[in-house]
Amino acid sequence: METEVTPGAAEPSPGFAKNPDYRIVLERPDREFVATLQDKVLARSRRAIILREGDYPPVVYFPPEDVRLDLATMSDKDTYCPYKGMASYWSFGIENNLAWSYEDPFEEMLDIKGYVSFYMDRLDDPVI
Repeated sequence: METEVTPGAAEPSPGFAKNPDYRIVLERPDREFVATLQDKVLARSRRAIILREGDYPPVVYFPPEDVRLDLATMSDKDTYCPYKGMASYWSFGIENNLAWSYEDPFEEMLDIKGYVSFYMDRLDDPVI
């Protein structure tokens, strides 16, 4: 299933307010995704969401209950996206800021609220 995120919120995010034609697509494929680091499974899910945004590579977002957050610590890093909101970062072992999540995203991006994504190039194998 595929959903195109559009600026339909009562108060659109700053990004969509400025650029209403910007495209973000969320896909919910019926398959399993696994994120591993040093042969340790960090996340495994059949309910992951793939986010496709502009010219960026696709990103997999895992539901938080399918991520080994017991192996993670939240870091003090955060970043801002005008379309999604503030991202919080997670470290796993010695891999600092390996993953991020939007704990309080803008209204258009509520589907990924709390979901966790990893820097794929730092994992054992690409997730996608």
